Amino acid sequence: MSGRATAVLDRFPLHMAASDPEKRFELVVSSITDSLEVLTRQVSDVRRAHRLSEAPTVGDLLALAGLHGLSAHMWDLLVLRLDALEAAAGATPPDLKQLATLLGVTEEQLSHIGEDDGDPIEVVAARPARNRPSLELRRDVVRTVILAHTIGNATASSLLTASAAYLGLEVEQIAHTEERWWHLATCRDRIRLAPAPGVTIERLADLVALEENPFRNADIKPTPKKHGQRFQVIRGGIDDVTVTVRVLGVGSRTVRPMVVECHAGHGLVFEGSVGEGSELRFESSGRTTLDGADVTGSTWSFRGAVFGSSTDKVSSHDFVFAGDPDDGDRQAVFVVTTPLADALDPTAAFPHGAPTVEAIGLPRGLSKWVGFVRAAHTSGPAGPPPRTKLGRFDSSVFAEADGPLGVTVGEPSMKLGFEWEEREPFAVRVLLPRRLQVLDDEKGTRLREPLRRLLDRHRAAGVDVRVEYADPRWTLGAGVVREETDEAIGTVLSGTELWPDGTPQPGNG
Repeated sequence: MSGRATAVLDRFPLHMAASDPEKRFELVVSSITDSLEVLTRQVSDVRRAHRLSEAPTVGDLLALAGLHGLSAHMWDLLVLRLDALEAAAGATPPDLKQLATLLGVTEEQLSHIGEDDGDPIEVVAARPARNRPSLELRRDVVRTVILAHTIGNATASSLLTASAAYLGLEVEQIAHTEERWWHLATCRDRIRLAPAPGVTIERLADLVALEENPFRNADIKPTPKKHGQRFQVIRGGIDDVTVTVRVLGVGSRTVRPMVVECHAGHGLVFEGSVGEGSELRFESSGRTTLDGADVTGSTWSFRGAVFGSSTDKVSSHDFVFAGDPDDGDRQAVFVVTTPLADALDPTAAFPHGAPTVEAIGLPRGLSKWVGFVRAAHTSGPAGPPPRTKLGRFDSSVFAEADGPLGVTVGEPSMKLGFEWEEREPFAVRVLLPRRLQVLDDEKGTRLREPLRRLLDRHRAAGVDVRVEYADPRWTLGAGVVREETDEAIGTVLSGTELWPDGTPQPGNG
């Protein structure tokens, strides 16, 4: 007789002696309570299946996840990791190097597993992929992805929490830089090895980072410009940038090129000629190169002495002679040249020897530009022209700036273009631990792209999310030179570390 049947019989008055086998009460009660036992167990199983922390099967977890719009794809990256772990453990002999990379530990730590009558490494490493451990890992993914939504969609913390969850990592803390461009999550791997009861292998924390509005390279291709031709540049973006100005030579007409940003009253000048097919670059770093050779010593910059033309439409940015107090910064000033204070004088000595000159800026929004060459002018009744317009043998050209009604005439004297680095609006990039790259292919179709698709539900509408691998190693063209006082959060992500001796570095093909 079951315990439930005994409990029912004990509720009858004692004088009825319901539990007496001779009275056959127990047969009737048992027939009723047996089916009640089954129903009670079924109700209990249903209740467990409806609790995320107790759901006993993958199907139950998937049904609960479906209430939040989650599909089985949320486990794709976790399964990818478990399959790779099982494959490395099942190799003959076990691939300790691959296992160490997948688990974020050293080969030496793995080599000691099983030495003291414990399970061998192939058994220990394959254990997380078994039914019960993998079920718990899947449960953690569902729980943490739901948690990411409660943190707040479209936030950096939500994206980092979700990224770690899909990868099988657990976020311990999230740090934010003061400028809020960088967000760094310190994570622990949920896939842990237990060589013996109560023994775990210590590993370093993984870093998952997010950069808001990452830097990108932008440019405006060089286009033909006539001497004195004014043109506008309309640029979006988040803030003003320092720009590299590209000057391409046109025939023999690109003599002593000058590029001026009219609204800022700032110009750059090269005391030389740029031949056909050659390229002069006023770099944003302050250096100047001609076909790759450093010619900074023949370059100077100036501020001031820039006015709006009488033939132009009046602009609120144009400089004016001292007038109303409301004119403020629009009041024109005398020209100031650097690094030579006498760069406009006939006695100016070039090259000047300064390592850099003041670079020119490209503001956000509308800016007005003009390019000049040394156009020769003949003397007139008022005497010889100023030095800047004085004809020089093999160092000047004839070029008209303004024709009737301000129309620029003549042949192109140069090609002008711009290059700059800016923060990309409406974009973020997520940087993953570099050790996970062994699971991916070159195009990122196995890990990076699936994770990007999974993060679509956590991003803001219209924001582009990119997934990359963090690599602190310095590479030519991409490495970063940082001061010792710079925040450590950047040094763990951008190339600042030297490569170990004997390590092959990536080349150009």
